Amino acid sequence: MFHGSSPGISPDRRRPLSRLRMRLLTAIPVISSVLAGISLTGVPAASAGVTETVIVTASGPLSAVTAVLQVGGNVLTTFHIINGVEATILTAAEPVLDALPGIAVSPDTQVSVQGTAGSTGPHPPADVFRQETGADQLAASGDTGQGVTVAVLDTGIANLPDFAGRLAGGVDLTGAGKPYQDSYGHGTFVAGLIAGDGSSLGGPGGPDRGEAPGARLVSVKVAGASGTTDLATLILGLQWAADHQDQYGISVLNVSLGYRPTFSSVLDPLDQAVQAVWNHGITVVVSAGNSGPFNGTILSPADDPLVVTVGALDDRGTPDPSDDEMNDFSAAGPTSPDGWAKPDLVASGRSLVSLAVPGSTICRQHPGSVVGAAGFAGSGTSFSAAIVSGAAALILAADPGISPSEVKARLLGTAAQGPVGNPFVDGHGALDAEAAAASGPLDLEQSAAGLLTTLFGRTVSLAPGGRPDDTWNAGLWTGLDTGQPPSGGPDWDGLNWNGDDWNGGVWTGRAWNDGWWAGASWNSSEWTGRAWNDSGWAGSAWAGTAWAGVSWNSSAWS
Repeated sequence: MFHGSSPGISPDRRRPLSRLRMRLLTAIPVISSVLAGISLTGVPAASAGVTETVIVTASGPLSAVTAVLQVGGNVLTTFHIINGVEATILTAAEPVLDALPGIAVSPDTQVSVQGTAGSTGPHPPADVFRQETGADQLAASGDTGQGVTVAVLDTGIANLPDFAGRLAGGVDLTGAGKPYQDSYGHGTFVAGLIAGDGSSLGGPGGPDRGEAPGARLVSVKVAGASGTTDLATLILGLQWAADHQDQYGISVLNVSLGYRPTFSSVLDPLDQAVQAVWNHGITVVVSAGNSGPFNGTILSPADDPLVVTVGALDDRGTPDPSDDEMNDFSAAGPTSPDGWAKPDLVASGRSLVSLAVPGSTICRQHPGSVVGAAGFAGSGTSFSAAIVSGAAALILAADPGISPSEVKARLLGTAAQGPVGNPFVDGHGALDAEAAAASGPLDLEQSAAGLLTTLFGRTVSLAPGGRPDDTWNAGLWTGLDTGQPPSGGPDWDGLNWNGDDWNGGVWTGRAWNDGWWAGASWNSSEWTGRAWNDSGWAGSAWAGTAWAGVSWNSSAWS
């Protein structure tokens, strides 16, 4: 059984306003006074009719609805999971709206699912992740994630034999009304890694099972055959999951999609929505993104400090973790612009075999990645997140009712040594589901309440810790013998950070404080005159291809 739409949501979110609302709209005067040096009066005729769709959020006494109406906009959707709306406004009115106290305006941007459609080598497709994470060992002892429901915010889940009797419900927010039709193929692939039982790929209990083959699934379909959606639909999907948490018993939500953030996670409406779902008691697992290996490439909502952010390692097709390495496509931290330490952990994400939907977009576009009659091989952080969502189900099956922060603590607090050992590349380490499910309480006390808004473009620190909601901050943890997260050996906790290299005379002595830094060499005309300000800095030599091209972006830097 499934519901085509959640209560209060019209199947057509862009329906015309009612006559009553149109009368109310025309009765409200448009702002004509100058705000931040801009006014609606005097807008050039050429741009007066150009409109755009935006997400407007409010954090002060002025509501988002009132703010939109005051600038002559149309409210399309009102969200209750966040204090915000989807609206159309005149493009010329955006600066006026954004200047209102407590109001933030974001474009209703397109968002794509996160996955490299097709195996990218360098080894043959394989499914050894269950052996690496210990899921096989947990299954042998009776833990398959039974009794736990994982919602999948994606392109739908095809009703395949692998999910027989375990598709608990769903919704299709694309307007097609078919949550169990996956025309793109991504959502079914993800669901197979979470909870497929192997029926389509060799029989139940076979080697191509998902991490938690006993878990139930809920399909929250937000994208169709193109694999793209928009920000407003994603927020509606997150809202639907929270609204139907009790009906379907949703305790884990997998989000294998994202977009490049331009706002702090405090202001980003998608971050606000995943935080709201988290605070509903649902563990949210998000893919880091496939835009690595450069620093600051974590996507939204993976940049949110509360959620479990997952990067992708390459298990090399062997169950031995000693030969694991990081994938160069896996996005790296710190997050931009906030500077949170992400990803949280990593899991297998290269040349994985999971379920195919015959005739789907990815099968048609990548016929060489089809495996047999029912399988597909793919790479991406989407699939790493799916494995971790399955592991979260295993933890909750072993210890029902624990909070999302406790689930996250066990995932991070028991992680094995990662391939790199850098918190901005492989986080706290590699997933160890067996250890996480067997762990006692490892409570991570985190909250978004203390987050401070940061200015876009602000320089961020590359040092771990020092932020109240950063999971590398040892003060957030209880139950760890060492008093801080694992995988933080001497390179992070010992002399290399706290000893002479950071605190000794090299940093605090003459080299920093003497005349070379404070004297005329810094303050004289050599720095403030024409040589600094003229076209030599602003011209093509600075802004041109020499900086933006391959020399800057290539592997020579990473």
